[in-house]
Amino acid sequence: MLKKLIIVGAGGMGRVVHAALTEDPTFAGQYEMSGFLDTRTGLKLPADIHSPVLGCPLSHVVQDDEVFIVAVGLPAWRAQLIAPLQAQGARFISATRGASVGPRSRVGNGSYLAYGALVSVDCELGAFSYLDTYVIVGHDVVMGDHCTLGAMCFVAGGVRIGRGVSIHPRATIAKGVRIGDGATVGIGAVVVNDVAPGVTVFGNPARVIFSK
Repeated sequence: MLKKLIIVGAGGMGRVVHAALTEDPTFAGQYEMSGFLDTRTGLKLPADIHSPVLGCPLSHVVQDDEVFIVAVGLPAWRAQLIAPLQAQGARFISATRGASVGPRSRVGNGSYLAYGALVSVDCELGAFSYLDTYVIVGHDVVMGDHCTLGAMCFVAGGVRIGRGVSIHPRATIAKGVRIGDGATVGIGAVVVNDVAPGVTVFGNPARVIFSK
């Protein structure tokens, strides 16, 4: 019997993941697309998506035949939404459809790598992270859990990225840079110096524009 696959998040990212997985014959042979969990339980989805919003992830009761994948953009919100599911022992899967993962690199549980994402050799990517289309991650990068890398980001070799970091589309992270937990890198930013935890940087070269 096929496991029922449930996507946590029915917003734009959830619909992207749904489209990718329903078109993937490998997933079709392993899982039955069951639906979404979202706090907006009355959310109306496009008519051609035949997978309903099943309920709220904060109150969902996990069944033995269910597996989950998370598709929520904001790292802190992502962690909060899946915590009750994790507490029940929910099984999360990872997906790397159309992505390339180099030798000796590890992708953490529950992560999603979109089409065209490229992870080089000897990388360690944390759990429940999202790499969008055409992200490039250089060699020996270490990334914490619950990170989001927007489309066409470039992360050079040896970079260290903390937990819960958001890197927006087309940002460039120079070799060996350290980015602290909960930091945000703005769209198109060029980061050549370390980024402290919790701050937001933007520009070329990137400068702090917000600090908690």
